[in-house]
Amino acid sequence: MKHIKKKYLFQKNLVLPNNLPHIDLDKDLIDQKILKENFRKSHIFVQTTDNDLYLAFIHNNSGTYVPIALPDFTLVYFDFAYRLNKQREDIKKDLLKKLATVDAITEDRSKELYEFFGISTSCIINLFTSIESFINHLLPSDKNYVAKRNNRTEIYDRDQIQLHISFMDKLKLVLPQFFGKNFYSKSTKANSHLQNLKELRDNLIHTKSDDTFDKHIEIFRTLLNFKFTETFEAITQLFNFYQPGYLEPCPCNQDF
Repeated sequence: MKHIKKKYLFQKNLVLPNNLPHIDLDKDLIDQKILKENFRKSHIFVQTTDNDLYLAFIHNNSGTYVPIALPDFTLVYFDFAYRLNKQREDIKKDLLKKLATVDAITEDRSKELYEFFGISTSCIINLFTSIESFINHLLPSDKNYVAKRNNRTEIYDRDQIQLHISFMDKLKLVLPQFFGKNFYSKSTKANSHLQNLKELRDNLIHTKSDDTFDKHIEIFRTLLNFKFTETFEAITQLFNFYQPGYLEPCPCNQDF
């Protein structure tokens, strides 16, 4: 797959009314006085001459005020995982080839082992975080999740769902209740890849130890055999199932 089209947390093509605070990013010189006056505002909008409008905030960089448009965090995590995966593929191929032909661990091999493990685990963690971010962003603010238990009914608002409902329950119970459709309505390979991702991420975040080091070996072996490409595709299916067209390839049609 190619890298994705980058989007922002709030992105619209429209003209803002003059009474709303916004900054014209296409001006040759951004007025520091205007930025300083709006610094305390929790939200501002930045707008280009094409009328592309982004939600932003102002950062005080040692007395210089900088408008920062908010990227879509879900896509940031996914895109970063994609880039890490491209590095992982190259490192793995080179590393295994070299390790198969040497009888001692050199400083260079140690460096490559560290690099492979670090990049692989970061890829997994960012991939999983992209799903968590996506789910929580989909939760409506004006509806409650109703969970009927054997002897009681529990009601959760958006904040409570994010704090108290498990990851898999959000996928299998909460989103279907809100959207009237269920990505987990039947068993699929995509579901299996998502489950495997969660299990590996949990094992990495909560790394366990034992006297034989078998748990460490299993984590490293799983990273070597993990189906990264299929998992990226499964997440793409999940995202676009609940929000069609959300995750799409960049029109530049390049890997990076």
